[in-house]
Amino acid sequence: MTSKSPKQPEKDKQESFSRIVKAEVAALPVKKAEDKRSLASGMIMPGTAVKDLAEEVLSKCKDELNKSSEKISLDPKNGARLFLRGAFLACGYITDPKAAYRIEFRPVNPEAADVITGILAGFDIPYTEARRGEVHAIYVSSGDAVSDILGLMGASTARLNFENIRIEREVYSDINRAVNCDSGNTGRQAEAAVRRGELIGKLLDSPEAEKLPRSLYEAAVVHQQNPGASIAELGKMMNPPIGKSGMNHRLTRLLEIAESM
Repeated sequence: MTSKSPKQPEKDKQESFSRIVKAEVAALPVKKAEDKRSLASGMIMPGTAVKDLAEEVLSKCKDELNKSSEKISLDPKNGARLFLRGAFLACGYITDPKAAYRIEFRPVNPEAADVITGILAGFDIPYTEARRGEVHAIYVSSGDAVSDILGLMGASTARLNFENIRIEREVYSDINRAVNCDSGNTGRQAEAAVRRGELIGKLLDSPEAEKLPRSLYEAAVVHQQNPGASIAELGKMMNPPIGKSGMNHRLTRLLEIAESM
């Protein structure tokens, strides 16, 4: 009797987009002492537990922060960008762009929240703040703004992937809108054709039919005999054939007579 081996647990099919971004920014080289101080401050100041990739990066920068008495530089050129990168590693998260455009920071320290919002405001990036207990939640939900933040943090590969996904979503969205619009137009045209058929049928069944000019009477008969045809097709069925505008004019006149009965 053979024994079955226990079923192995399935591995995660795909790493989260947020972790992919963190892995990219964690691998970026930081050489200058002042840059290391800004990056380390971004990870420490939020007051959240530093772990995984952030812990690895912090171990390379913390000594530089501890041995220096200089103030942290938040200049727009490098300091602010590196602080934002550190804050993202420590307390940030980005949603998979296939689902939504959203990046967030959740520092505990209110001073860190002020610095993060100050940096975002300095780069004209719109954000929303919310308070959840001790956590200061800072959200960015504009596609353009999320892309800008990825660029500021140096996540160029993630930004390119983000933009590719964004383009695909917008293309599918445009297609869906066009399909829905066409479906709506088709539905309205069908309803109009049914209503037109009812009115013209009512007219032909009435004594008023005998009073119709020959051109209008023939147009009414052709219409009722070919309910699925377009106005242009109906015009071609007339003897002699007439254009779409001419057929439309005759049908409009028939409807006016029918509605006045």
